[in-house]
Amino acid sequence: MNRAERRRLGVGKETAWKRAISPKERGVGDGWFSQLSQAWSNGKYAVMARDVFTESGIVKHVCIRNAAGTDIPWREKQRIKNELFGSEATAIEFFPKESELVDEANMYHLWVLPIGYTLPFGLTK
Repeated sequence: MNRAERRRLGVGKETAWKRAISPKERGVGDGWFSQLSQAWSNGKYAVMARDVFTESGIVKHVCIRNAAGTDIPWREKQRIKNELFGSEATAIEFFPKESELVDEANMYHLWVLPIGYTLPFGLTK
């Protein structure tokens, strides 16, 4: 992450979530990255999202990264999902086939499913 990215993220103490300017609003990026139309920052994490229209409804593709560019523990991703998209929202983290892998930034991807959508599997079923 370069100095300008760190400044935009507001590296430092974690604060309340604030709306940030998204890549789509800035007119930057290519492909799916340029479609990220929502963004938030809290001094520790940057989160960006885009709506993906599916047969099941709107799925939010969510990208999460931290200022340090390091691993983000599962508990933190769960907390971010709860705070920005709701504690009753279901999200999945996706690990693609190697032939479809895109690994250009240290960023985590969640897909937040439409409220009411139930996966046909889970830990309690």
